[in-house]
Amino acid sequence: MKFILDSLTHCTPRIGTLKEFERLPNIIFETPLLLIYTKRGSVPHLTKDVFKMVTKQQHLLSISLPSTLKIENNIKELNVSFAEFVSMKEYINFLSIQDPTEVTPSGFQQADSISVWSRTGKKLFTADKYMDLVEVFEPDLYVALCDGNMHNSEKRLSKAMDRSKILTEQCLKRHAASNKLKSKSILGAVEGGYNLKVREESVEYLKNKPFAGYVIDGLHDNGPDVKNIKWEQIENVIQHTIKLLPADKLRVCLGCWNPLVILELINLGIDIFDSTYPYIITDRSEALIFLCDHNSCKNTSYILTISQKRYADDFSPICQYCQCLTCKNHTRAYLHHLHVTKELLGMVLLMIHNTHHYLEFFNAIRQSIKDNTFSQFREKINSMFPKEY
Repeated sequence: MKFILDSLTHCTPRIGTLKEFERLPNIIFETPLLLIYTKRGSVPHLTKDVFKMVTKQQHLLSISLPSTLKIENNIKELNVSFAEFVSMKEYINFLSIQDPTEVTPSGFQQADSISVWSRTGKKLFTADKYMDLVEVFEPDLYVALCDGNMHNSEKRLSKAMDRSKILTEQCLKRHAASNKLKSKSILGAVEGGYNLKVREESVEYLKNKPFAGYVIDGLHDNGPDVKNIKWEQIENVIQHTIKLLPADKLRVCLGCWNPLVILELINLGIDIFDSTYPYIITDRSEALIFLCDHNSCKNTSYILTISQKRYADDFSPICQYCQCLTCKNHTRAYLHHLHVTKELLGMVLLMIHNTHHYLEFFNAIRQSIKDNTFSQFREKINSMFPKEY
């Protein structure tokens, strides 16, 4: 994989190109890019056919260990890759360690292993065990094993940093020696929580290693509450970290960040995010409307809460200018009815809309950077959200 930037910058919004993937060499992605969040390789609430109706573009799928642990042996027995096993071989996939939609319990790591939590409990991964799985899955991009828990004390952060160094070194050795992985891309995780000194140590260790890019990790413990983190809480550590990283390498920041934080992260030069936010919003029976023309659509918020009784007799779409399948074919009243009757179709239709809305958000971001109007676009989106957000 190659990552090419229009210009080398440290703390400014930037347009880049991801291309020359070994498995699918004709695929090209522009950054800033949205990874499509999946569980076991499937977009939540959407079948593969429905997802292809939502978007005909190529996408980079995000997969994580917690939702895929159970199928490792099945994939190994069939001697196929993860992408082939889940029938998504036409998509590039990115493997991360923890599930960004689920809170990661802290304090359960061991000296030479990382705890990964799924619905069946805790599973420990040494570097060798993790790389065994990576060789079975054959992801196009993956993150080196690391301790990404957000610790408060400097002592615990230093221990986590030491653990991450050892695990990362072992992953790099296995990666270099593997015939299956030599054409895949491995990313290093920058740790250190909110401690700038430990962050500097992490970057200093990683920056001369053969990584395709870096994941800025350790800012949260995953889960839905990440959307409530305000930009002011992470601004200093993000700015400091980015200044230390090589300007020509890919920068990734995973988690359920809200759109306002996403815009600020892009403004400082982050390249890749994931789509956990629209998924979390869908599971709350809410629809995103922050891109809508509020004067024309009469929308006065950044979201629409379908469960509210006032929509029982509202026969307008979520947004009259939205071109998604849900808005073109269904009304707010129908969506409210599906919510009240607990029909599965309700989640499907909301996920269609929210996924489309967020993909359009990233399309608009890229276009505004190209047009040199990103600052104005950022101000416009900020005006759609309440001041306390």
